[in-house]
Amino acid sequence: MLGNHHNNVRRAHRGAVVLIAFLAIPKSKLSPPVVSQTVDVSCLPANREHDNSVAFRKFKRQLFHKSLSRILDSFKPVMTTPEVIIWADGEFRRTIYGLGTYIADYPEQALLACIVQGWCPNNLPSIRRCYEHTEALVESLSLGILWDEYGIVGDVVPFTNDFPRADIHEMLSPDILHQLIKGTFKDHLVEWVGGFLAVEHGKAHSEAILADIDRRIAAVPPFTGLRRFPEGRGFKQWTGDDSKALMKVYLPAIDGLLPFEIVHAIRAFLEFCYLVRRNVHTPDSLDQLQKALEDFHKYRVFFKEEGVDTSGFSLPRQHSLRHYLESIWAYGAPNGLCSSITESKHIKAVKEPYRRSNRFQALGQMLVTNQRLDKISASHADFVERGMLPKSPISMYPLFY
Repeated sequence: MLGNHHNNVRRAHRGAVVLIAFLAIPKSKLSPPVVSQTVDVSCLPANREHDNSVAFRKFKRQLFHKSLSRILDSFKPVMTTPEVIIWADGEFRRTIYGLGTYIADYPEQALLACIVQGWCPNNLPSIRRCYEHTEALVESLSLGILWDEYGIVGDVVPFTNDFPRADIHEMLSPDILHQLIKGTFKDHLVEWVGGFLAVEHGKAHSEAILADIDRRIAAVPPFTGLRRFPEGRGFKQWTGDDSKALMKVYLPAIDGLLPFEIVHAIRAFLEFCYLVRRNVHTPDSLDQLQKALEDFHKYRVFFKEEGVDTSGFSLPRQHSLRHYLESIWAYGAPNGLCSSITESKHIKAVKEPYRRSNRFQALGQMLVTNQRLDKISASHADFVERGMLPKSPISMYPLFY
């Protein structure tokens, strides 16, 4: 049975979500080791000499898929041979398993689905992508036609081909963080507002209006659940939490300063976004979701009519909004299938171990730190299970919990 795991579930049930992660490889050039020197291969930086080679790029894509296939290979027997297990209702049933949803941002979705950047991993203009259709195209058309007319990278085999009943186009989940919060809202709508003001009022007057918007944002009084922005939107590096906090105060900050159509476009998008983030959906909430999407598409056209650069209309992040409804019918509330889950693990598994290192050839030190903390976490869980330590709602070492 497929279910969504939220933060409260992961806290209540240790190991409810098991993550597979790849650490980033340093981008500096490879320095040849001294012959008499013992070298830890995990500390060697990557050689960038062949980055622009077509053959090497293909090799990296296929290596990624082969690695995933190898990692998941041990699950293959239970995907074909039924196993008798007890279900939640207390009944025993013969059960087979399958691969579930894959959480990824758009660049990784394109890599997983073996499609060209800029194309949708879920559908073509007139038909939904599926394993059978893609295989038929690959067998009958040249690589050039596959690339140009169908957006398919035909010389890379997806890892799902090695598993029964697995279709990568059905497995990709919506990504609220990158598609809605950081994508459509922050990178598109907020930027389009600045573009509209520049086109309509000129640089000097538009900067004055934006400063007024910032003053309104900064004037938000302290209140539970609201974050204050003392300098408005004026900080260098945005995070997902920054964008989520800004969404709560942005609409009243622009009301009265921008045209009716822009305010309604942003209101409709925020309605869509907050409906999507519900933990439970009903047919009524899905009808509201569809209505909000239609309103957003209706009012966003105003930006294009006023001469704002709106190339984002057809970009994957805004196009993905069309797939949320069918994804909710297939997998349930997408609030538990968001890349913010893996983003939080990235901090624990990469950023914090890096800060603990001496910053010189840090990768090997990071791996050792992760291994040690993982073993401490496992020992702590074992001691609690044996009654040697008291149970605590918060783990001492929550690296992989």
